[in-house]
Amino acid sequence: MLPPSRILVLLLFPLIPPIFARSQGPIVPPSSSPESVRAYQNSPDGLRWQLQDILNAARDRNRSRLESLVRQTEIPDYKEWFRKTFGRENGGDWADAYERNRGENEKYLEEVLTQLAGEDGEFLSRKVNDDPAPGRKVEVGMVEALQLPVDIHFASWKKRVSPKGSSPVGYFVFLEGRFRLDSAIRLAEIQAEGGTDHSDSQDAPLAQIPGGSANPSSKGMDNGVSRPGVGGVGYPSCAYCPDPDYTKLARQKKLEGIVVLQAIIQADGELTNIQVLKSPSPELTEMAIEGVSKWHMNPARRADGEAVPVLVPVEITFRLMK
Repeated sequence: MLPPSRILVLLLFPLIPPIFARSQGPIVPPSSSPESVRAYQNSPDGLRWQLQDILNAARDRNRSRLESLVRQTEIPDYKEWFRKTFGRENGGDWADAYERNRGENEKYLEEVLTQLAGEDGEFLSRKVNDDPAPGRKVEVGMVEALQLPVDIHFASWKKRVSPKGSSPVGYFVFLEGRFRLDSAIRLAEIQAEGGTDHSDSQDAPLAQIPGGSANPSSKGMDNGVSRPGVGGVGYPSCAYCPDPDYTKLARQKKLEGIVVLQAIIQADGELTNIQVLKSPSPELTEMAIEGVSKWHMNPARRADGEAVPVLVPVEITFRLMK
């Protein structure tokens, strides 16, 4: 007889980062390795190798090494570097954004790589200077603002089982033998807006660039999506949120775990742009997405009562009753 299931659903407000403190697997003791100070070639292949090293640390569940490798993606003396590279005005704005987003982006990168550790896929990368993606204003803006010759790269992840589409990982610049994460661009917003890299058939997402026309304000994001609890925007609530179905196959395989999704709850209460932030298995991912796709919410509202779309994370815990 198959065991009964229990599914816990949690809307997580107001920000994504607290999610990431949960559901960590066993951590092995830190180990020293010459790879921690490895220099990489300034090329798309070099970026893939560096990301693969970080991914290997996540797959080994070596949290200490994972954090160390992510910290090594920081831009040295970033305030001076941004001003010299992009000019005093743009560079000053982007340096402020880098400082503001650095901790969040590094944590986000750790979690993205931890999620990818359980997937079968490969990193894709390209040099932005040579081939800006159509529709990504942030790339054109960075290239046009350059005051010094700096190579900018974009990386994404492509599942082997998916014939089309890839998930953004981030923008990187090559400095002092390593690729450095450009935290002036918020990774969470690249992921939240969905889309694919320009090598795929779909339109590419518009990332956020400080000081430019796509700059997110304190009241929300430039695409009209707000954040609950910010700028007088309230929180959505469940109107019809049934538990996702626990499939027979998942029960037979005794699959359990926490799936963290992210979705835009539209002004009419529908959930769109559902993205996977973290999942222990493809089966649980499929169950979670199929489940929340059936939901209907009471929308978030401004102080004046107007319903507005908001970006929220959703955590679903799958547990089999013993």
